[in-house]
This record gives sequence, C-alpha cells and structure tokens, in this order.
Amino acid sequence: MWYNFAMNSVIGHEKILNYFDKVVETGNLSHAYIFSGPEHLGKKFVAENISAKLFGISLEKLLTYPDYLLVDQEISQKTGKLKKNIDADQMRDVKIFLSQKGFMGGYKVAVVDNAEKLNNSSANVILKTLEEPKGKSVLFLIARNYELLLPTIRSRCQTINFSVVSKKTIKEGVLRKGVSESEADEIVKLSGGLPGLALGWVDDKDSYNEYKKEIFRFITLFNRPFYEKLEKVEDVFGDKVDHIASREKLMKEIDIWQSVLRGLLHSNNNLLEAKLKLKVGDGPILKIMNKLKEARLQLENNIHPRILIEQMLLEMP
Repeated sequence: MWYNFAMNSVIGHEKILNYFDKVVETGNLSHAYIFSGPEHLGKKFVAENISAKLFGISLEKLLTYPDYLLVDQEISQKTGKLKKNIDADQMRDVKIFLSQKGFMGGYKVAVVDNAEKLNNSSANVILKTLEEPKGKSVLFLIARNYELLLPTIRSRCQTINFSVVSKKTIKEGVLRKGVSESEADEIVKLSGGLPGLALGWVDDKDSYNEYKKEIFRFITLFNRPFYEKLEKVEDVFGDKVDHIASREKLMKEIDIWQSVLRGLLHSNNNLLEAKLKLKVGDGPILKIMNKLKEARLQLENNIHPRILIEQMLLEMP
C-alpha cells in the first residue's frame, strides 16, 4: 500500500514528492533513479522517505527492514580509514539483493549514497543490474557530482535534479525544531538554500559555530598580501598521512568558500555588509569561483589541487 508523504518530514522538494506519488499510484515507477544535486539538499532523505512509503512503514524502521539496503563508502579493515571508493564487492551485494524476491512480498529497494565514488569496476557490476532489472526492485543512486557517473549508468537511470530550497520553506522547518525567530533567520541566511545544513546546525551548535568561523576566515583573506593568505589556509590541506580524510576536509572547506562567494555575488547570506567593506566586484568573485570549481573537480578525481588553491588566492584582491 502506498501512503501519501507527510509533507512536514521533508523540507522542500514538493514537486519531486508529488511526482513519486503519481508514478507509484499509476504503476510507472522506474527501476533506477539518480538523485543529483549539491550536498545537504536532502537527496538521501527523500529516497529514504520514498522507500519507507513503498514498504508502508515508518522511517524509523527503515534501516532494519529486510527489503531495504543502504550502501556507502566503507571503513577499511586493514587501515581503519575510509575507503577511497565504493568497491565492486559492495555492488555485487546490491546486484544479488535486487535480483531476489522481496522477503515481505513487495518491493526491494537499494540506496547507494555518494554514488560518484563508484570506481570503474563497481560501476560495471551495477551496470548489469541496470541492463536487466528484475521484478519489483528500485535502485536510487545519490550523487552530488552527476558528471562523475559513467555515461552508461546515466543513460540507464532516470535523473531527478534537486535544487536549493526557498528561505521561507527552510525557515518553517527550522522553526518547527523550536528555534527562536532571530536565530532561525541567521541560520537560514547562512544555509544557502540547503535544508540539511540548516537542520544539522540546529542539532549541532559546535558545527554551526565552526562554519561561521570558516566564513570569517575566508572573508579576512581579501585585501591581504599573498603570504598572509597562504598562512591562513595552510591547515586546510590537512593530514599528509590520511589522504582520503584530507581530501574530504578540503572538499568541505571549498564548499564553504563557494557558499560565501555565492552570498557575496547575490548580496545575501548576511554578507552584503562584508561585500561593501571589501569593495569586491562581481568579476573577481566569478574568477575565484571558477578556480574553486576546478579545484573541487580535481579533488573528485583524486588530484591534489594545491596549485589551484594558490592561484585562487592570487586572484583575490
């Protein structure tokens, strides 16, 4: 039985939720979907909601439900560190899981988070599942970087693009968590339309304060000599031993910097005053954003972008 979505459980994305209501009711649910968009938009949460509704269970029971499988990067037993990729063995488990009949007699659903971390071997394994889908099975690939997925995978999945959520909608969700009006306004402005970020900050004040510190650090890079800028960001290059953790840390840092620049560009995120103080024009901001975009792509392809970061610092007035 299909249950309508509790619209207050997901912040935004009403069109996507309504779409899935319709395709399930009409029997047109596809075997595979790519949920594409920036981190913290709620892509996995929406997939989890869809899965729970398909099973007719509460979200709290989803992870222990026998016909549901969640896959992500694993911790290496040898090193104790996060693996660089989602490996082929994990995807073989997904393939076997989806090929079997539902234990409860209904759908089988697998969600692969951070699907851009599939390497060629693991992607080729799942490709066979996409080519020959079986029974009532659904695969959700959650990706923040659509371009890193193999074209053969992209062509065999239906892509759902997630967009930023309106400030009004995010504020309503934050207020439901018992936050004051003034604090909700600040959180919403800094979140940049990312509901997952906003809700995470409500529950984790340390993370919120750390984010604000990083915003302040980035803004203070402007109008300084190059050597001072370099000193201020030296620690973002991270652990020279744990390269995967270092790369993840730098990705998060770049995401924050990009958020600041979008705020400066559009005069929001409470950064209009900072823009006026710095007297930074849109031209330099766009150049810096392009350097950061290139740097993030290099990180996704396991290339350390230190030179690009240094070039970005040189572009800053």
